[in-house]
Parts: sequence; structure tokens; C-alpha cells
Amino acid sequence: MREGIGLEKQEIELFPAGLISCLLNNKEVRILKISPENLTLRVSEEVESINEIKVMFYIFDKSKYEEIYIESYKIVESIKSDFYISYKFNINDNNYFKNVKRTFSEYSKYVRLKAYGDGNEFSSDMINYPAELDYDFYEYYSEQKYNWLSKLDYEDYDINIINNIEKAIKIDNYNLYKKYLDKDIDSFKKEYLKENFMERHNLFKENISRIYIGNEFCHNLFPSDKLLMEMIQKAKQERLDITICFTYIRECYIEKTKGVIDKLYNWCIKNNKKIEIVINDWGMIKLVENKGDYLTLSLGVLLNKRKKDPRYIYKNGYEENKNLIAKNNLNSSIFTKFLEINNIKRYEYESCGYKIDIAEGNHSLHIPFYVTNTSQYCTLYAMCTTMNRGNQKLVKECPMYCSDYVFTYPKHLKMIGRYNSLFAFDDTSLKDSNSLEEYIKRGIDRIVFNFI
Repeated sequence: MREGIGLEKQEIELFPAGLISCLLNNKEVRILKISPENLTLRVSEEVESINEIKVMFYIFDKSKYEEIYIESYKIVESIKSDFYISYKFNINDNNYFKNVKRTFSEYSKYVRLKAYGDGNEFSSDMINYPAELDYDFYEYYSEQKYNWLSKLDYEDYDINIINNIEKAIKIDNYNLYKKYLDKDIDSFKKEYLKENFMERHNLFKENISRIYIGNEFCHNLFPSDKLLMEMIQKAKQERLDITICFTYIRECYIEKTKGVIDKLYNWCIKNNKKIEIVINDWGMIKLVENKGDYLTLSLGVLLNKRKKDPRYIYKNGYEENKNLIAKNNLNSSIFTKFLEINNIKRYEYESCGYKIDIAEGNHSLHIPFYVTNTSQYCTLYAMCTTMNRGNQKLVKECPMYCSDYVFTYPKHLKMIGRYNSLFAFDDTSLKDSNSLEEYIKRGIDRIVFNFI
């Protein structure tokens, strides 16, 4: 940024396009420099005649753009380079002048708060984020879960709708693997619900008919071959349907994952039983190729991408634009056709703080936790071994610190850091039967309980 005498001499190069953008002859062009009096644009080809210049300014407090049609201007300079042509316009428009000054002032405030603000001063000042609540934490995770879950239930619900859906429990760590092998499914379910303060909830009166085995986020939490085969054999004996969850695949784990897939496939052939595979890496499509007679595929939550974060409620324009974030790629027929070609017809969704638009077909809904961030490089391992969560690396031999430790966050955010991921809590489907029933009517035919 360079400044002359007075704000009108101020000029900024390569200003963020999200705050000010420009259409020249109804075609978006890059703004190279902008000031209250001048505008320099970059175009790929020479412009023979200018029919229209339109500049869009973002208004922070209204969360919308204001469009200005520039009518009074003159070209004061044009420079042709090897790859583009730049035009400098001198603009004599009071509305343009005022909007540039306002946007510069707001952007200056943004940069100052980001660079020099303490704590959440930026968020507090810009969007009224309740920064004072960020100092209020639970002392123990068990206390946190008790306050989140113990008082949830349905007063009124349609038993015919709620009971008509498949219910599954996600078994995603070594502690749960062992408990499941040590108990029959009814005893396991009873203890699982009790530990999560859900034993009296009306949603859990019906039996569990499916188990999800494996972790979608951490490769170290996938069960050993021996444990995996023991669990699926036990599930078969208990007449449970089986879903196996895989996470990302690093190149060094391709052969290992292929070996697991082959073992599962051979078991399916021997026992004449189909198994569902949740994929979270496009490479899995190749590994299960020609095995569709026994292995059916479901799109995992890491590939079912959408904007998810409990802090979104504080963002400008959140309430006015919920319908936009409700959709994602799965609402595109082009993408769903690609998935169908690759034999992926079921999608794993998460209840994530706002109503999502479910794609056509029968799909799964994971409640009450949803992932907001995950990494192949574990922050919890880094913190436990170096006391620096930023000192991360790929962990191949893991001591499972996540069985004892979590990252805690301010109470009002309802977030928890577990193993290599960050999760948020959404209790909507556990306290509002109408919300769950609406999802069921729109294609959700399976609920997956994932009490982190």
C-alpha cells in the first residue's frame, strides 16, 4: 500500500478479489491497482470497445455486494505485456469514490485486528463473537459429555417412523473393539449407551442391527487383521450387518490395505455374506475392483465434503444463506452419476449443526458428532511427545495417547479434539424428533451412533 496526501491518493495493488471485483463488458477481469480515483485492470486480449464497466464492493456489515456501474471514465494508460494487457482508467464517479474509501477503511481495520489484535479481538470486533466465553472450559471430558447428553430425549415422536430405520453403532477404537468382543451385542449396547448417558433415550429402545468397524480418520485406529476377522465373525454369529470403515490411504499403506480387502472378500465368499465398505480415498475404488458381488461401497464423510464448524453461526450472512451451505457435490447429478458408475450408491452424512440437503436415494446419518478437521499428522501425538501441537509427523507406531487424552475447547463451542481430528457436537437429532423424522422422509434410512 502506498499513500499520498489524503485518502483519495491511496492506491492498493492486487486488492482481495472477494472484497472488490470488476466486470468489463460483462466478463470478470483482474484488478491490478485501485484507488478512489483510478482503476487498473488486466485483460488477456485487447479490448476494441468498452460497453460497460461494473465494480462490485463487498459490504461487511450487510454481508452483501453493492454493484456500481461506471459511466464517467477515461483511459489514461494501456500497457501491453507478453501475456496480458493492462488498462488504467481515471474515474470520475462519486459513488465509486465513496465505496472505495469505505472498503479501504474496512480492510485496513481487518488487517490491523488480524495482525495486532489480542486473542479473539478480531472476531469480537468484526462479527460480535462472544470472546469472553472462550475462557470457560470443562475440567473433565466426562463432565462435558454428561452436560451435553444426559438430559436429551423426545417427549413426542412417531414410533412408526423412528422404529422403521436401521440403527448402527460405530466401533472405531481399540477400547471399543475389545469391549465388543468381550460382550454380546445387547450387553455391549447397554454399556455403550450407559457410558454415554443415553440409556433412557427413546431412540435406543430398538435393537442394533449393524455395526461399523474401523476409523474413518486415523489409520492407526483400524483394527489388526486378527481383531478385524474376530469381530466380523462374531457379528455374523449375532446376525448383525457389517460395515467396515477405511480412511485415507498413503502410498506406504496401499499393499497393506489391499491385503485387508482381499481377506474380507475371501471371508465373504466363504461365509456367503456381503459386507459394506466405507471409502474415504478415491484409490479404494481400484482396490475393490471386481469385488462388487460381495463388497458394496458407501461414500465416507471425508469424501462427502461440506462446510462444517460450530463457529459458522457467528459468520456474517450465515442465517441468510443456510440454504446455500445445505447443498454440496452430492446434489449435483454429474457427481452422483460418477459415483454410480463406480458402484457407490450410499452416502455417509453427518448431522452438523444445520439442516443439510440429502441427495436422492437411501443414505446414512451419523449422530451426534461431526468432524470439522482431520490430519494424517496427529496433533495429540505431537503434544504428548514434544509439548508442541505444531510439531507433527506421520505416526506409524502409535502408543494410543487418544485412549487417555483429549483436547478441550470452550464450553459454548461444543467441540472436542480426539486422536488426529477435531469434532463438534450436534444434539439436534437427539432432542428434536421432528428434525430426525424429516431426514428419514428425505432418504435417511440408517442412523449411526458415534459417541466420540
